[in-house]
Amino acid sequence: MDNRRLKILQIVPYFYPAWAYGGIPRVVYELSKELVRRGHEVTVYTTDVLDQVSRCNMSGKEAVVDGIKVRYFRNLSNTMAYAHQVFLPKGFSEAIRNNISGFDIIHLHGHRNILNNIVHYYAGKFNKKYLLSGHGTVPRIERRTGTKVIFDIFFGDRVLRDAEHFIAVSGHEVGQYTAMGIDRKKVSVIYNGIDIDAYSILPEKDSFRLKYGLSGKKIVLFIGKITPRKGVDFLVRAFAGLQTENVFLVIAGNDMGFRGKVEMIIREKSLQDRVLFTGLLTDNEKLAAYQDADVVVYPAIHEIFGLVPFEAIMCGTPVIVTDDCGCGEIIGSQDIGYLVKYNDISALTDLIGKVICNKDEALEKVRKGRKFIMDNLDWERTGNKYLDIYNGVMA
Repeated sequence: MDNRRLKILQIVPYFYPAWAYGGIPRVVYELSKELVRRGHEVTVYTTDVLDQVSRCNMSGKEAVVDGIKVRYFRNLSNTMAYAHQVFLPKGFSEAIRNNISGFDIIHLHGHRNILNNIVHYYAGKFNKKYLLSGHGTVPRIERRTGTKVIFDIFFGDRVLRDAEHFIAVSGHEVGQYTAMGIDRKKVSVIYNGIDIDAYSILPEKDSFRLKYGLSGKKIVLFIGKITPRKGVDFLVRAFAGLQTENVFLVIAGNDMGFRGKVEMIIREKSLQDRVLFTGLLTDNEKLAAYQDADVVVYPAIHEIFGLVPFEAIMCGTPVIVTDDCGCGEIIGSQDIGYLVKYNDISALTDLIGKVICNKDEALEKVRKGRKFIMDNLDWERTGNKYLDIYNGVMA
């Protein structure tokens, strides 16, 4: 690995502390922090979005976050960004034009956003190479598929065509790239890293249960954005099949327009008294939820990785994931959790009951999982792999 100091530009529509946007800002933040720790100069160009209504207090300004230089460009419309993924950052084009030539490597995160298209234009003009991490956004799935086709014809396909290299976070995502016509030789697989130190001190046991009035209850926990792709509707239907009244389903995440559908199923199944929505959980409150849960279920479809199951394991909690998920590749191959087919309702019901009733087997999988994560998914190892790719692209 080349040890020279690199000037790295990360392009991402949302960044620290915009945790309402899911795993992408978290991964880019942790990666950038690790690169800075190694002595590289990292700059992030992003927008000021935090969630549906809030903007970062550094809107339109520059900041230093854990040694990372961050420019938070002000979005024209916060609502358009959150509801429709339309990011229109003021001053972004000028900043790229004036500064792009000063960076050694440019790394785009996510696909189909105006930031990437502006970078693509000036990268061609100034003969600069860039690589792209799709983070699961490359295929035309879930919402507004027709709009994505039109966007690709005029803009998106050019960004993919001219990228020097691509990062996939699982074998599942490799398939997403190749389905879009990308040469497999241009794709490298790097699993997302985990901040091991974040789990060295956990909150007091039962603090989450006490806060939400769940003392003495068993907890089935879902953490993630409430969207069709995350499979919350599938989980609710499976949860309805549990025979015991002593088990609660906790749904922790911000609504991306799908909560109404989930609540309709809850009413149909008469589960109003056994399901709790907490909204977005962050930091210690999220760790407390993981720690107090009896099982964490990650029932997504078309999910290229998924940090949630690994975070749960680091908190000592068993996990059930769909075999369609990228994280399922690891969970299954390492036997550190339980796999279920997406939308197999009876199988998920049985698995939840099995984990709750057979804690010894489940906790043995957790023990193996913690060791695997600490040995393979820490950010130091992950950072090495990214730097190898960066230097290869530059060469």
